[in-house]
Amino acid sequence: MTVQLQWPILGVIIPCIIIATLAYGSHYFILRHHLSYREQIIYEFYATMIWISYAFAIFTNPGTPPKNYKPTPHEWTRFCKKCNNYKPPRTHHCKTCNQCVLGMDHHCPWTLNCVGHGNLPHFMRFLAWVIWGTGYLFVQLCKRIMQYYEESNLPGYLFDKWELTAVIALTPLDFFVFASISVLFIRCLINICKGMTQIEIWEWERLETQWYSERLWTMIRNNYEKLHNKKFPKLTTWTRSYHSEEEQQEEEGEEMIHLTTNEESVIPKNFTMDDLIFPYDLGFWKNLTNALGYPYVWLIPFAGPGTNGYSPEISKEYQEDDQLNLPWPPDGVRQQEITVTRDNDEELRNIKNYRELRKRLDPRINDKRENFVNDMGERLVDFGVDESD
Repeated sequence: MTVQLQWPILGVIIPCIIIATLAYGSHYFILRHHLSYREQIIYEFYATMIWISYAFAIFTNPGTPPKNYKPTPHEWTRFCKKCNNYKPPRTHHCKTCNQCVLGMDHHCPWTLNCVGHGNLPHFMRFLAWVIWGTGYLFVQLCKRIMQYYEESNLPGYLFDKWELTAVIALTPLDFFVFASISVLFIRCLINICKGMTQIEIWEWERLETQWYSERLWTMIRNNYEKLHNKKFPKLTTWTRSYHSEEEQQEEEGEEMIHLTTNEESVIPKNFTMDDLIFPYDLGFWKNLTNALGYPYVWLIPFAGPGTNGYSPEISKEYQEDDQLNLPWPPDGVRQQEITVTRDNDEELRNIKNYRELRKRLDPRINDKRENFVNDMGERLVDFGVDESD
C-alpha cells in the first residue's frame, strides 16, 4: 500500500538522507581504507548514477494527454472536468499531481511524482541503480565483517572504532534498502512483462474477486448492448481443452448441480476468468520495449519509453479471440447503481465448486469499483487516483 506522508516533501528528504549516508558514510569511514583508487572511482560512479536517475524520476513529467484528445469508438469515453480534456485509455487523474497521467502506474511518495508512461523508464533505472549500488556495498561490508571475524582474537585497540561502528550501523541499513527495493523492482518488472500497470493489476484482481457477481455481469451486459446495440452473445470457454478428462467430468457435474438451480442467472455458465483477455498484453518482449525502450537505451539516463502513451497498441489475441468485445475494464469506469440480491442459503448449499463458493461468500463481491479493497488492502485511491476518476 502506498505510504501517506503528512509532509510530502519528507518523501524526497528521507531517501536523500539514506542515499547520502550509505554512499558517503561507507566511503569515508570504511571503503577508502580498503579499496584501490580505481575501485573507489567505480563506487562513486554507482552513487552518482543513483542521484542522476533519482533526479530524472522526480522531475520528469509522467505524461499528459494531448490537448483536444478525441476518444475512438473502441474505448470508454471519459472526460476529466479538472483538466478539461478527454482521457485516453489507461489514463487516470492523479489527486496529488493534479493532472491526468498517461499509463498511470501509481503516485510515488518517494519521488513526489506519479510513475506513468513518461517517466517509468527513469523510475526503473533508479531502482536498478539502487539495487546495484547497495548490492555492491553489501558485498564490501560483508568482506569487512568476515575480516573482523577472522581477526576476532586480536586486541580491541588494533581496530578502528569509527570503522567498526560504521560497519555495524550501515550493514543492516544497506541490506534493508537492497531487499525492499529489490521486491519493488521485481513487482514492477513482472507487471511490465505482463503489459500491465499496478492499477490494472488491481483492476484484474477486482474482476477476479467479483467474477460470480450478478452486479458485475449486469454491468458488462448493459455496456455491451449500449455499445453494440445488440443482444449480449453466448460466451464459451477454451480452458476445458487443457483439463484432464477426469477434471472435466468433475467440473461439469459441479456446474450442472448449480446451474439447474439458477437458469436465469446473468452470470455466464461456461466462461471463466481464464477466458478474459487483457487487451494490452503484447507479449513479454514487446511489453518491455514499449514501456522501457530497446535494451541499448536502458542505461542511458535520459532515455524514455518506446511509445506515445495515448494510443496503446491492442494485442492480436484480443482482436481475434476476445468474446466480450468491450474496452478495459469491461464493466466500465463510470458504474451505474445496480440493486443486487445476495445468494440465499439454499443456493449456496447447491454450489459444489469450492472456488466459486469462496468467491460468492467474499464480502467484496458486490463492492463498487471505488470501494473495492484487494488482498493487500489497496483501494483505487491508494494508487493516487482521484476519487472522481
